[in-house]
Amino acid sequence: MPVQHSIFPRMAPPDESGDYSAGLKFCRQVLHPLLAISAGVCLLALVGWTGVVVQWQHWVTCATGFIFSIERAWIFRAVKPRGKERLRLGSHLLLAAVVFCVSLALVFASPQGNGGWHVFIQLAVLVSGLSSMIHHQTRFTARAVHPGWLLMGSFFTVILIGALLLKMPRCVVEGADCSWLDAAFTSTSAVCVTGLAVENTATFFSTTGKVVILLLIQTGGLGIMTLTFFAAVVLFEGLSLHDRLLLGKMISENRLSRIGRTLTFIVLMTLSFETIGALVLFFGMDDGIGFGERVFHSVFHSVSAFCNAGFSTLPDNLAGREFQNNGTWQITIMLLIVAGGIGALVVEDLFLWLVAKCRIKSGKEAVRVRLRVHTRLVLVATAILVFGGAAVIYATEFLLWDGPSNGGGILTSFFHSITARTAGFNTVSMSAIGPMTIQVLMILMLVGGSPGGTAGGIRTTVIAMGLADLWNQLRNGKRGIVAFNRTIPLDTGARALGLILLAVIWLTVNYIMLEFMQTGSGVPGSHLLFELISAFATVGLSLDLTPSLNDSSKMLLIVNMFVGRIGLLTVMATLIPPDVRPASGKPSEDILLS
Repeated sequence: MPVQHSIFPRMAPPDESGDYSAGLKFCRQVLHPLLAISAGVCLLALVGWTGVVVQWQHWVTCATGFIFSIERAWIFRAVKPRGKERLRLGSHLLLAAVVFCVSLALVFASPQGNGGWHVFIQLAVLVSGLSSMIHHQTRFTARAVHPGWLLMGSFFTVILIGALLLKMPRCVVEGADCSWLDAAFTSTSAVCVTGLAVENTATFFSTTGKVVILLLIQTGGLGIMTLTFFAAVVLFEGLSLHDRLLLGKMISENRLSRIGRTLTFIVLMTLSFETIGALVLFFGMDDGIGFGERVFHSVFHSVSAFCNAGFSTLPDNLAGREFQNNGTWQITIMLLIVAGGIGALVVEDLFLWLVAKCRIKSGKEAVRVRLRVHTRLVLVATAILVFGGAAVIYATEFLLWDGPSNGGGILTSFFHSITARTAGFNTVSMSAIGPMTIQVLMILMLVGGSPGGTAGGIRTTVIAMGLADLWNQLRNGKRGIVAFNRTIPLDTGARALGLILLAVIWLTVNYIMLEFMQTGSGVPGSHLLFELISAFATVGLSLDLTPSLNDSSKMLLIVNMFVGRIGLLTVMATLIPPDVRPASGKPSEDILLS
């Protein structure tokens, strides 16, 4: 055979086991991750420390770009891909060619004034590295990992990365210093979409820090695993059966055939609501504010509202003078909170139902769609809590107490009723509200939002099913629980009551610990309980108490925010090993309960 002369050595074919050759393994498992890490370090150093391209960043970026380009070209030459793989690697090769040209130009240019091109190379290498990681994510998810461990691990990883990012000097304003505990607290609050803050987000964090918080909120609202699987669906061949089973447990979707479609709907729905909300908020702001500032405030608050986070880039949240009586902002924020809190599955069910109704009315053929019982229950429970909560708050705050208002008592009552269910925004000073209103808000916070959404708390469906089961037992009902002409499984009510009891026990133990940690501080017990429920239900409302808590209390709230976001049942079911013993076969005997 003729000898082939090429600067790109040919790769040995796969062995009998189907594994890649040693060269490809080295590139995929060692070289490519190292290049991504190198690009990430340069990017973080530029954004978080130096602010300008220094000499070492210049040469490391150029070297990374050259090695990345050669590595991508060699892989494309050696693998000779076909079909979708050829398209994927071809896009990487095209990107590598552009990176090579830019890197070559930067070699002969000055580092100063070319920061944008350095960032381009760093982002290109990072995106390529993340794309390859997502492409091979099935190798990780295929392992026998409990979904609970995977969910908790993903959130913990994002929280850790967020804390490290917030510790960067350029993430805070000049002269400020963010401690490790405050960075961890802020990162946890953002990822768990809580909104509790130990420092004023608007005045303590710089624009870089606020962007980091915004990214953490968006990642925490959607979930890192949801984003990863969505990228796998859109960019690559889709999901394996194991991935569908795993993701179905995470997004509460039992229909495996619809996992990919539901996942796509969740992401697109989130981006659509946030985009529309940002546009409305942008045009609802004062024209005297600069264009760039209006865009940033609008996008940040739209994402924070839909994800039920409660973070604000305004010094006084929505209670500042610049937003006094601004009905457009308040109503838009309320609608975004409700849309994010009822859950993507409910929104999808409503969307399909409305589409079917419109097709039938227009004379087109369509399958009749019936709203699921879960959807109906969530809508009814949400309506009762919103309107009922607003009525009670109006009575306790404006009839029995001379409370502050923003846009009138009715609008303020509705805003409090909605934001208390895990959103965390406030249009008035929370330290000025009445004591009875505080009790009402704690009840609303504890109930929280609905499953499958960005809200926390015990959940509306759990409360509804628990009360229905209790009522059925008090009446000695033999029909079971019937809702919307459908019989609910017998164990649903018992599980709901168990969840309520578990949450009460958890909060009781944590409240005792919090009171012990704050001994001698002079803080009223009701304020401590308010803070604890706000953290556990991932609400973010505070009676101006969070910054004054000691370090041990902050760490306890961090744990509660994490557990509240993951779900108390999920955490307990993950930590407690399942009982695999067979049925005992022992004789049964009744126990007196009353």
